[in-house]
Amino acid sequence: MRLLIIGATGNSGLAMTKMALARGHQVTAYVRSAEKLESLLGAQAVPGLAIRTGTLADHSALAQAMAGQDAVINAAGNATTDPDYVPMVQSLIGLAEAALGAGGRLWLFGGAAALDVPGFQQRAADLPVIPKVYKQHVHTLARVSATALDWSMLCPGPMVPAPSGQPTEGLRVSADCWPVEGPAPGGLFKTLRILRAFKQRMPEMIVTYEDAARVILDNLTPGGPFARKRVGLALPVGQTGAKPGGF
Repeated sequence: MRLLIIGATGNSGLAMTKMALARGHQVTAYVRSAEKLESLLGAQAVPGLAIRTGTLADHSALAQAMAGQDAVINAAGNATTDPDYVPMVQSLIGLAEAALGAGGRLWLFGGAAALDVPGFQQRAADLPVIPKVYKQHVHTLARVSATALDWSMLCPGPMVPAPSGQPTEGLRVSADCWPVEGPAPGGLFKTLRILRAFKQRMPEMIVTYEDAARVILDNLTPGGPFARKRVGLALPVGQTGAKPGGF
């Protein structure tokens, strides 16, 4: 397939680029620096790879890079550090809508707080006590849901590098809701039950950049099981991950 990976020098984007090339896809990487990507890949010329340079504010360059692609994957931006994350992603969605047309395949990143809580008709991000930074993905979800794109939003917990460089076997993958058990019934007020369960289950949802790349690349075909859905990821039952610096 012809893939556009936006943000190919970031942790997620680089893992995606390497895996997509290894699978034989024709990859266009949209980056600010071709030299940086070449350095990270260890080569100036890589079979199957084309590099387009530009910023996320360069809508003309982005639109040109999107033209003719079978799928667009946005791995650029960070909701926790980029003050203009929401308008940036929403602009990108609009560009993809125009370039790919109805049914065009688009993958985006979100966060676990944007997933539905099992047993409840709400998301952790809807709770008033959740920091605003984690609510940003809800705005992205609303924007992309209003399009005719064949979109999917990957909503993992914290992501870390894979020690082996390989994705995890037996990963749990869910559509629209947590991939782990929800809050226990009864007891505390609903908000406290959700918050406690979210914190307790979060170590199960610490996955690797390589895990994210494999799930996305395994589900590129339009109309698949995750079409127009949020996608949750968790380690196999009984396994937990560790985020550097804790929570």
